[in-house]
Amino acid sequence: MCYNGMIQRKLALLDKQVQRLGDSLKGVSRDEFSQSWEKRSMTERALQVAVEIIIDIAERIIALDGAGPVATAAEAMQLLERLGVLKSQYPYVDMVRFRNLIVHQYEEIDPVLLFKLATEQLDDFRKFRDEIDQYE
Repeated sequence: MCYNGMIQRKLALLDKQVQRLGDSLKGVSRDEFSQSWEKRSMTERALQVAVEIIIDIAERIIALDGAGPVATAAEAMQLLERLGVLKSQYPYVDMVRFRNLIVHQYEEIDPVLLFKLATEQLDDFRKFRDEIDQYE
């Protein structure tokens, strides 16, 4: 299916968000990160925005395919898998759950987990982009 330019714009924004986050944490140690309120806050927000972009894209594809609506963002990822847009709903369902943690249980964010996600799992966002590009 050929999607409109909105999805491509959101994918470009996702790339920019992930690139900026990765660049901002280059050379930062886990201890330095854990001690820096600014770096932790910036990382939480950057990851939240990146996941929101993924959710927006998923919901847009579902709407364009006439396959929705869905009740939750996790259900959107599950539906994209059933539609063949994504090979697997994972790690995207986990991303949505992490976003929910940031938004609703923000006082409990483990800095070690946050650092790991931001330094070792940014490729999951690129994987999402690639899967959407391949489906188009």
